[in-house]
Amino acid sequence: MVRWGIAGAGGIAEVFAKAVTGMKDKEIVLAGIASRNYGKAYKFAKKNGVKKAYESFEAMITSDDIDAVYVAVPHPWHCEYAAAALKAKKHVLCEKPMAMNGAQVQYLIDLAYDNNVFLMENMWTRFLPITKQVRTWIEDGEIGEVRMMLANFGFTAEGYPDTRWFNKNLGGGALLDVGVYPISYTTMIMGFDIDDIQTCAYIGETGVDEHMNVLLKYRGGRFVSNISCSVVNDFGSDMIISGEYGRIEIDNFQRSERAVLYKNGEEPIEVSLLHEINGFEYVIRDVCHCIELGEIENPRLPWVVTLENMRIMDRLRQMWGLYYPCE
Repeated sequence: MVRWGIAGAGGIAEVFAKAVTGMKDKEIVLAGIASRNYGKAYKFAKKNGVKKAYESFEAMITSDDIDAVYVAVPHPWHCEYAAAALKAKKHVLCEKPMAMNGAQVQYLIDLAYDNNVFLMENMWTRFLPITKQVRTWIEDGEIGEVRMMLANFGFTAEGYPDTRWFNKNLGGGALLDVGVYPISYTTMIMGFDIDDIQTCAYIGETGVDEHMNVLLKYRGGRFVSNISCSVVNDFGSDMIISGEYGRIEIDNFQRSERAVLYKNGEEPIEVSLLHEINGFEYVIRDVCHCIELGEIENPRLPWVVTLENMRIMDRLRQMWGLYYPCE
């Protein structure tokens, strides 16, 4: 059995809670919730079937009734909350990005290792059935060698310029909020043998990247991934993976339930794999399986992958001259 405590009572925490509730697995339990506002935590617990609302995060992570913590606070506090839970010898699933920079990610990895507890970034896209189908097509050579990826993730964030997406103190901006998805997907498919990075970003009035573009060049520029992200322009989140024999198109790739394989000269093959609940159920099951096996690192999303992805994002922000007060 894995008894989960949730840190934070916002929207993403509710997605997690609904997934656990919908799974109806007696071995996966919503045991606690903690928020800076106890009243908010109490309401969350009542609404989502959580056993107990704790008066503080410290009280939750020191409780013998909690085995693992899902960190769902704004990302400037990911490192602080995850570190506290790891030091309390609780397993941690941390919402993306795991931290604000590579140094913080390495710090959390060291803590997980030293305390012999599980740690993983919640890159839930990697665990979706449709993502597994895409990887199978590629591994089976259906499109041959992957030569190019095109990924877009743009939406119009609410409340400009007063909401968290535009607040530098809250780690706002397109890269850390949505850019982490296509970067993670790209390296999952194409790896980290990157020869060159070209990038540009528009830094808005509040000091964060409102939209950005990055070109990752592999093998002397022969193979590339072109990524565009925005929090002020809604251009969707579609992806194309192009190879020597065809291509794969994925709608809403970060939460996709559908992909189409186009092989040169053949009829398209469309696959739809609907989520059982909301998509979080797959990563939650996988993490609980790891914990039950006594693993501290998920072989399907190793620490080094999260670390190297964050280092790519560190490099991009350095190229833009974008730094956060919370680093």
